[in-house]
Amino acid sequence: MAQVKVDRSLLQGMTKRERQAFVRDMARQERERRARQRRQRRIAAWSAAGAVVVLAVAGGITAGVVSASDAAAAEAAKKAEAAADAARGPANMLTDGLLLKSAGDGATVAPVTTGALEGGATPGKSASEAATTGVLDVQLYIDPTSADAATFWSTSGAALQSGLTGGSLSLELHPIAQTGSADALAAVAAFGCFAALQPDAALAAWNAMLQVGIDGAATGATLTSGDLTGVMTTAGATDDVVDCVDGDTYAQWADAASTRATTSIPYATDPTAASSGVTVVAAGSVYTGSLDDAAALSSFLTDALTAAG
Repeated sequence: MAQVKVDRSLLQGMTKRERQAFVRDMARQERERRARQRRQRRIAAWSAAGAVVVLAVAGGITAGVVSASDAAAAEAAKKAEAAADAARGPANMLTDGLLLKSAGDGATVAPVTTGALEGGATPGKSASEAATTGVLDVQLYIDPTSADAATFWSTSGAALQSGLTGGSLSLELHPIAQTGSADALAAVAAFGCFAALQPDAALAAWNAMLQVGIDGAATGATLTSGDLTGVMTTAGATDDVVDCVDGDTYAQWADAASTRATTSIPYATDPTAASSGVTVVAAGSVYTGSLDDAAALSSFLTDALTAAG
């Protein structure tokens, strides 16, 4: 029971019953006052707790929104990176071609190392040294699945490689899908894998691809994607190259590079596009002779070197 102190002067003149009733009433008022105080304290406590909860929930929502936003940004960045990787060309083919030079010993070939062409970027050009060193720069734009390619390589491939190892010329190999066929695109992408991951074996892979057409000339058989396993075996492909080929790593680049070549060849002095399975450029001049005439090609190369000097 609430204890109430009562001023005795207030009780003067009251009967005993009246004094008892007065004291009880004062006690009741005191209890009610204290009850009101307790309720007010509880309400204040609830309000404070509610504010904490609201802030916590709001904070959680904000954190959740920020977290979701960060996750979305990270996912978008990841997709953009994957797209850039897929469009990037092979290392050592910054010009869309692999440049080969003599190693200087008269017997071996040295691939020239470069970075990779970023997706959407314009390929550069290798500098011609014909006028300064007498080494003729030759660019070959060849569709490995073309019967013309097989004819040309069976006629002049050995002579070109002899000039390459001997140091009289450099070869820049540009495999293209001139017709846009799936087999040709697969071959171009496969060559990109060799250029990027095993450049010392790239010329062997090039020879192996064209040899399929040479061997099949009698029946009209040319290189298909199904022949690439044999090509890799012949060229001694590493596991990394095999994985690269099997994964179609350079499929987008193969398509883009082929489109560029069939639109315009930057090495040609006069506007030229790769409109057939074989296009030969030497120091800016484009070969127009027969693909099965080794003497005509040799004469063309000599004239190109003379003109460059």
